Amino acid sequence: MPFLVIIALITVTVTIILLLQTPARQRGTIRQLNVQLAEQTRTIADSEFRQGLLFSSNPCAMWIFDCHTLRFLEVNDAAVNTYGYSREEFMGMSVLDIRPEEGVPTFLEAVSERRGGHKHFGIWQHRRKDGSVFPAEVIAFEFHNDGHAERLILAIDVTERCRVEAALRESEASLKALVDNAPFGIQQSLIEENRIKTLNPALCKMLGDYSVEEALQLNIREQVYADPKERDRLIEVLRRGGTIHGWETTLRSRDGSSVPVRITGSLSGGENGPPEVFSAYVEDMTQHSALEQQVRQVQKLEAVGRLAGGMAHDFNNVLVVIKLSTELMLDQVTPESPFSKPLLQISTAADRAAALTRQMLAFGRQQMMQPRIINLNTVVSETTQMLRRIIGEDVQLVTNLSETIENSRLDPDQVAQVILNLAVNARDAMPQGGTLHIETTNANLDEAYTKDHPPVQPGRYVMLAVSDTGTGIDKSILPRIFDPFFTTKELGKGTGLGLSIVYGIVKQSGGYIRVYSEPGHGTTFKLYFPTTTASPTRLTFREVFVRPSGQTLLVVEDDANIRNNVCQCLQQLGYQASQAESGAAALRVCEELEGKIDLALIDLVMAGKRGNELATDLADLYPGMRVLFMSGYTEDSTARREILMRNSPFLQKPFSVADLAKAVQDALASNVMPN
Repeated sequence: MPFLVIIALITVTVTIILLLQTPARQRGTIRQLNVQLAEQTRTIADSEFRQGLLFSSNPCAMWIFDCHTLRFLEVNDAAVNTYGYSREEFMGMSVLDIRPEEGVPTFLEAVSERRGGHKHFGIWQHRRKDGSVFPAEVIAFEFHNDGHAERLILAIDVTERCRVEAALRESEASLKALVDNAPFGIQQSLIEENRIKTLNPALCKMLGDYSVEEALQLNIREQVYADPKERDRLIEVLRRGGTIHGWETTLRSRDGSSVPVRITGSLSGGENGPPEVFSAYVEDMTQHSALEQQVRQVQKLEAVGRLAGGMAHDFNNVLVVIKLSTELMLDQVTPESPFSKPLLQISTAADRAAALTRQMLAFGRQQMMQPRIINLNTVVSETTQMLRRIIGEDVQLVTNLSETIENSRLDPDQVAQVILNLAVNARDAMPQGGTLHIETTNANLDEAYTKDHPPVQPGRYVMLAVSDTGTGIDKSILPRIFDPFFTTKELGKGTGLGLSIVYGIVKQSGGYIRVYSEPGHGTTFKLYFPTTTASPTRLTFREVFVRPSGQTLLVVEDDANIRNNVCQCLQQLGYQASQAESGAAALRVCEELEGKIDLALIDLVMAGKRGNELATDLADLYPGMRVLFMSGYTEDSTARREILMRNSPFLQKPFSVADLAKAVQDALASNVMPN
């Protein structure tokens, strides 16, 4: 029987006894006391009912157990529903039965701590009747009943809460990993306090490898920004618009050096609410600025190259007329003639001008190259024989050629020119002697390398390195070394075209060039050429000589002076020469002569139908007609590619009468047709 009911019964019994034994005059008082006691009894009963209702109807599992026997004494409906046991089953169990075995020792230790009152035991693993385990947050209240220590337990199923908390921890860990491993700086700063609230390792490194603790002590305006006023301007813009995007400024590194950055972020708080906080991404632009400088340098050289090529074209046409005209006149005068010497001087000057235009074309990558599959070691070995005479006795030549070097498709003569130009530069950088080192090896340029060295493309390359132990190149002039006519040598000791030619040849060969230099420690040029799996080209020489014997030649050239001079020279050499000023005119002449033309000498660059297009038409109409191309310059890469694929004879402008005679003889003797 409940304790409070027993008390009530005892109270009623005592009251009846007192009424029977008390005088009548006191019975009124006793009745009044009885009413008060009855009211108190009802109050106690109501309180007990409410307490029982709180226990039995509580949505959380509750039970009372004996601290000595650990047996369940009472359980509520929520416990029955949560754990799957009936009330009768609970009454035959101990609290150990709802715990996994591994949790029993810890539980027994906790129960042994006898401490009255309320206690929060935290989260424990509990087991249901079906064997499933779930986390339960346990709150206990220890009390004594008839001398026995008992505990009232409230167990809350926190499965969902634990899942949410675990997901939150995982999300926070992922976010922290993203922030910590981000390649750019991330930070939050307190505007009013002018200090950093949080930052990631990338920003610590960007600012000069501060520790996080050190960075949090920095005054942003005075110690982080190179110009404190830039911080003020940034805050002003932020407060006006709330965000900034791509704000470019300069920060100060720990060692005092400048760090160009680009900042994107937003402002939160303020206006009498939470403190103003600026959250931002900080991008280090140091490398980007260097890459931009490289791109600008490449673009500048490209523009100068196109200008050089265009000038060379016009110069070459002029030089053809000068060269052929002077040689025609020299044929008409005797060595004793007063005109002989001036004419020879004009011819020599024309040769020098022609050499200059060839250098300009090489820099502009517009010269006609004749590449073939070669092994770079072969070219280096052949060139080093000449180098030993050029570099002098004070310079030691050392070669280190890889035995497994892969093949490349290059013009061997142009590669030899590159090596010679670099060697001459190295020799001049070592006036007191030194070492010239030439190395070849295979190189695999991956995406990481190409990302830092635009416009290099990933792939397999052969690398040619030319190093010296000379004076080196100052960083201030390093970006200009490939500029045409730029030289640090004394007047008259350098044209400034050597490295320009190297640059042009390497680029036209599909390669890349890198320069590493330090004043006082020498310079290294590394040249990368794409590899090929094709076998080296085997050259076969056939000595075939076709003497001029009245063969019919057609000169197709849109410059009248060149056309007339070439025809005149061909006639003096013993050929019959016709001429045409355009592709359409050439087709008419061929039709008039019924295709009886042994060789068509065609300029590649003409208005209207271009030289390679005319050659294709002639091949279709007159399959037996041979073609000799001539040009001083062409931007048309398609035309150059077609000539190389056909292996067609080619005559580079400007040319001498002897060059013309040999080219015509070779073309007439060739079995190569224009189709």
